[in-house]
Amino acid sequence: MKPSPKKHKGNNNQVILGEDWHRFAFPRDDLEFLGTIRRGIEIGALAKDQEGNYLQVNGDMRQTLNKSRIENLLRSAKPAVVRAPVVRQPTTEQRAAVVVTVKKRRVVVPGASEI
Repeated sequence: MKPSPKKHKGNNNQVILGEDWHRFAFPRDDLEFLGTIRRGIEIGALAKDQEGNYLQVNGDMRQTLNKSRIENLLRSAKPAVVRAPVVRQPTTEQRAAVVVTVKKRRVVVPGASEI
């Protein structure tokens, strides 16, 4: 019987593509933000610098990440789920309002000639 495979420490990393990176960093001219990265209990913005290095950005702090691991995570990354906008429900007065629809009726006059 084979022993069960051991979990490695790096298996709980996750990349989510999208605009949620705004929660962790400010826009910068020298970085291209791709989304967010979760590494264990750490979470931050995932960015790529001009040299092609991947970084985890939290405010002004930048942490260089392993390029091959991040590229592997990017291959299986999913885009962030876009939440539907909140729909305002009608008020009680709006629901109680009566709608009256007037339909015009065609009147046929006997003996009128058709054109």
